[in-house]
Amino acid sequence: MALLCVASFTASLVLQSTLLRYGSGDADEAAYVLQARMLAHGRLTLDAATMEPFFRPWLTGERDGHLFTKYLPGWPALLALSQLLFGTMIVAPAAVAAGWVASTYLLARELLDDAASAVLAAGILAASPLVLLHTALPLAYACGAATLTAAAAGLLRGARTGSRGALVAGGAAGGFALLLRPYDAVLMLAAVVVFALVRLRRTPRVAVRRTGWALLGVAPFVVLLLAYCAWVTGSPVRMPLSASDPLDRFGFGPRRILPSEPTFAYGRRLAVRATWQTLTAAPGWLFGGPLLVVSAAVGVLVRPRRAQRLLLVAMAALVVAGYLFWWGTAFALPGVRDGIGPHYHLGAVTPVVILAADGARRLWALAARALARGLSASPVRRMPPAWRGMPLARTGQTLIAVGTVAVAVLLTLGPLPPKLAGQRWVNDHDALLRALLPERFPGPAVVVVTPDRPSRYTQVPYHVLRNDPQLHDRVLYAADLGPRTATLGDRMPGRDLYRLRPAEIVDPAAFASYVGSFTALRQIHGGRLRLDVTLPPTGPALPRPDQPSQPGQPSQPGQPGASVYVRVGSTAAGARDTVVHAGHGAAPVLSVVLTTGPAGPGEITVNDDLPLDVVVGLSVPGPDGTAAWEERLPLARRAGTGALSMLAPGTGWRWVPPRAKEGWLPARVAQALTVTVTAVASDIP
Repeated sequence: MALLCVASFTASLVLQSTLLRYGSGDADEAAYVLQARMLAHGRLTLDAATMEPFFRPWLTGERDGHLFTKYLPGWPALLALSQLLFGTMIVAPAAVAAGWVASTYLLARELLDDAASAVLAAGILAASPLVLLHTALPLAYACGAATLTAAAAGLLRGARTGSRGALVAGGAAGGFALLLRPYDAVLMLAAVVVFALVRLRRTPRVAVRRTGWALLGVAPFVVLLLAYCAWVTGSPVRMPLSASDPLDRFGFGPRRILPSEPTFAYGRRLAVRATWQTLTAAPGWLFGGPLLVVSAAVGVLVRPRRAQRLLLVAMAALVVAGYLFWWGTAFALPGVRDGIGPHYHLGAVTPVVILAADGARRLWALAARALARGLSASPVRRMPPAWRGMPLARTGQTLIAVGTVAVAVLLTLGPLPPKLAGQRWVNDHDALLRALLPERFPGPAVVVVTPDRPSRYTQVPYHVLRNDPQLHDRVLYAADLGPRTATLGDRMPGRDLYRLRPAEIVDPAAFASYVGSFTALRQIHGGRLRLDVTLPPTGPALPRPDQPSQPGQPSQPGQPGASVYVRVGSTAAGARDTVVHAGHGAAPVLSVVLTTGPAGPGEITVNDDLPLDVVVGLSVPGPDGTAAWEERLPLARRAGTGALSMLAPGTGWRWVPPRAKEGWLPARVAQALTVTVTAVASDIP
């Protein structure tokens, strides 16, 4: 057993240092790490005014001007402890791996009273891909399952023997599980408590005394849970999960993870379908796959220790039935087969594995006896020399065991390629992200993160871009909030500004065009801002126009003229444009001044709808349709002065006629048009 624990501990460290070095791609990992860093700094909440709006962490709720994470502090506290003791958080998941293996052995030994089956159960658990994955991630699911396994083993042993140490330890493990995943604790330990009390029903005084010792272990953690909830949510009985959004709860109906996110419709039919798909995907995550399922069925049906086997069935069944009412079961379906697996049902793994181990042992014994009878009927001279003189039953057991393990290994390896391919995609995605960032910044910096789909959280979808809870890092990552981003420089004075745009395409019209950009930004202030639009010689070929296009709008198919335009806001009102043709010089083809006062010739008055995007574009008609290039620059009003504030360069967008169904594509436009922004003298500071 010690070797199995060491092997699991080592495997976790190796996976965390190699394949899962940057995690699985699940943004929830960032939330646990953030909370661990908060606890390491002695903080339970964050100041909302400091974090809003650009640095709001993923999975946080707000109360009375303070942000709190959606998760309870049990697992983040272990991550923080690992960081404080060892200088890294990777020791905590590795310790969970070893602890889960050891507690599985203890629970199997307690229920089945068979050392061989207990060792086999621990080995199957340690070799299961789902366990290997989750004991190498900063997520709480594995810690919850391991803790509840230990709690069940301690409580059952204490209830049977009266050991005060086992009862207190089991109660403490169950109490700590309340600080991890309280719903899982109720589901798994309900069956354990009922089983223990039924066994003690004829000795009520003993039952009361032993229950008291178990409650002694639970009590401190219950007090801690109530105090934590009271501090962060304002009520000791209100969990952070639902306090951050009332729609994030169990049951059916509209569900949502945060008020800023879309609503998800969760009904009974979807719940049944999601649960079925989760159960059918589960064997591909366990050692032996379908062979393990067959072995577990045998482990349920055999007669010895019938009550204990039914307890294991009840523990697994309660987890499956309980998560029928959790909307995340359906929401997580895209990753249940090749992502992070059936993680909500991780608590059911241990009882299933214990039943499978015992069933496999009994199948081996049955097959070995049959093989021994067959070998005994064969002449000795036909047997391999190494087997001659060995007891036939032992020979049969060896053959069956080796063959079964070989088949189980093949069945385990079969579903792995798509899982590994998915993880490699995540790693390549993270590698591209890191390759875009410079190794060193010349000074303190803020990097504006611009994904292909807008998000107010930098951890979605880039989970590795995480900030210090107190925003003291030399490099901070800010969410791109569109036009409001123009005010970021005033919020973070003394820091250089950059934009990270991982999904930007160099040329959408070219196959396999390089993706991603990292750009230094400049903030320009003034009561009057001048935009000069230049068309570089590297741009597209421009036809001679016969007629102008509509002001502020790209030319339509059939219109021969190419047009350069400046549009303020989402409509064409107040736009300026000009028709351009081949042979233009290096001078600006269009100059526009944005002003807060009355507009003169070549000027646009900026109304009170700030912040907004100023769109500078070039449209060129062609045989396939009108191609267009746009640079969208965020514009806002500077707080306290009334001056305009613009962030340049803006984001580039392309309209490619052959890809018109995809809409505007994030792409570089510097080769087609260049926008220069300068502040014009004004009486507004």
